[in-house]
Amino acid sequence: MRRFFLIFLFVFFSQCALLAQNHPNRVIFTAEKIYLADTGFNTATAMVIDTDMVLYTGDVKTADSLYPNLPKIEFPGKYIYPGFIDAHCHFLAYSKGLTEVDLVGCKSEADAVKRAKKFSKKNTLPWLIGRGWDQNDWANNAYPSMALLDKAFPNMPVCFSRIDGHAVWINSAAVKALNLNPDSLILGGEFVKVNGKFQGICIDNAADLVKSQLPKVPFSAWESGLAKGLKNCHAQGITQIAEAGISLSDIDLIKKLQFDGKLPLRIYGMLSLSEENLGFISRNGMIYTDLFTMRSVKMYLDGALGSRGALLKGDYCDQLGHKGLQIMDVGKFEMYQLYLLNKGFQVCVHAIGDSANAIALRTFQKNIPEGYDARWRIEHAQIVSGKDQRIFATRSIIPSVQPTHATSDAPWADERLCSTAAKGGYAYQNLLSQAKVIALGTDFPVEGISPMNTFYSATQRMDAAGKLEKPFLGEQALTRKQALWGMTLWAAYANFDETRTGSLEPSKMADFVVMDTDLMTVEASKIPKAKVLHTFIGGQHIYQR
Repeated sequence: MRRFFLIFLFVFFSQCALLAQNHPNRVIFTAEKIYLADTGFNTATAMVIDTDMVLYTGDVKTADSLYPNLPKIEFPGKYIYPGFIDAHCHFLAYSKGLTEVDLVGCKSEADAVKRAKKFSKKNTLPWLIGRGWDQNDWANNAYPSMALLDKAFPNMPVCFSRIDGHAVWINSAAVKALNLNPDSLILGGEFVKVNGKFQGICIDNAADLVKSQLPKVPFSAWESGLAKGLKNCHAQGITQIAEAGISLSDIDLIKKLQFDGKLPLRIYGMLSLSEENLGFISRNGMIYTDLFTMRSVKMYLDGALGSRGALLKGDYCDQLGHKGLQIMDVGKFEMYQLYLLNKGFQVCVHAIGDSANAIALRTFQKNIPEGYDARWRIEHAQIVSGKDQRIFATRSIIPSVQPTHATSDAPWADERLCSTAAKGGYAYQNLLSQAKVIALGTDFPVEGISPMNTFYSATQRMDAAGKLEKPFLGEQALTRKQALWGMTLWAAYANFDETRTGSLEPSKMADFVVMDTDLMTVEASKIPKAKVLHTFIGGQHIYQR
């Protein structure tokens, strides 16, 4: 018996050597530690790649024995992780924004206008477009008005989106160009007025009305922004994103760019809700390519907490009598759910306030058949009451959250909610205990693009900029293992892609990053400073620091 076994081993290793010689695209990667991020959270020191796929993970000695004479790429003292997946972002908007007025971090209304005037000197478009202002960062904590915009740009129409995209700031020239009537009532939206006078601020559906009428900017005008945005993703180790709300024209653009080899990034596209888009689904169904998937629809139930559009069960503590905005009728919301369920599509719904989350969770529980692998997603799930949190466990529902939202909102969240903790705010550990998975993203460009900031906020409940003096609701912090899963395997699961991506296991795609830091053991304060050295997608080396 022993003799037979030895003969078997000799034949096996001989065949492996022959196979290695006949497969020139096989390579052994080695590192100090390779985090597989599989369900067992195993580690390795060697990984064999065959073209675009992981063939083997284990120790170096065994890899050399099984696959002798293969070329070896060594990263001594470095760490390999699965490629990071941003479970909720707006890549196209981010890329366009790189060619528009950048108002992120402006300190006041005057500072914003100053930046806009400087940018306008090189603006060649009929409108001046920008984004990123946040009145919560200003000393007076008040919305801007049209006065300074009108003085700086009396004839050029201006539209500046708030950091969260749920409000816009426009001038009188824009009102005239759009023939806008701020006195009209709009369901799920608001034209902000002071003493009956329109201030130039449009919230939620009112903001969408404005943005829908802006002149379409040709791709040629922001193509450079897309190239820069893609490079920024690769530099951060992002290999896959969930693009949270795209149009049919966006899909055509993505597919063309990927076919031409100009967009090497895995994209899970959530189609924005519209009658036209539902008609497309009826005619064409789902879309699957190597780099692009479209099998979900994005809806909105409410607005954002920062602009007081999030739908709350009770009044805002800093605006009594106001509970936020409900963007969609519950009856229509359920009708669309049942239509998409019949088509096998995933429902993804933006819900931030506790009332919006209650509507989403209770209708999901009602309409998802028990035992059905729906993986319907609550995008943001920021304020969820303890009672409603338990609904996650009753059906296939995934919380898709953005940890940097928690640490960005921390300075003013209690002013809005009285007691964020009591209302179930940013309760990621609670949500995970119910849903068993949690998908992590950034919502960039609403927040920064960095996965390291996501990891830091999730595990430490502190902000990378160091503005917080203590952890925000620290009891809701995720462990480092949970956070890494949330950025890899669980994010892939939320995209129905866990059999292909999200972990470094044999037969999965070779999407991985090489870093200078062991995220599982490094001192917490050093997490935001961790560097991505190399990024690979499908075995292709697409970034090197």
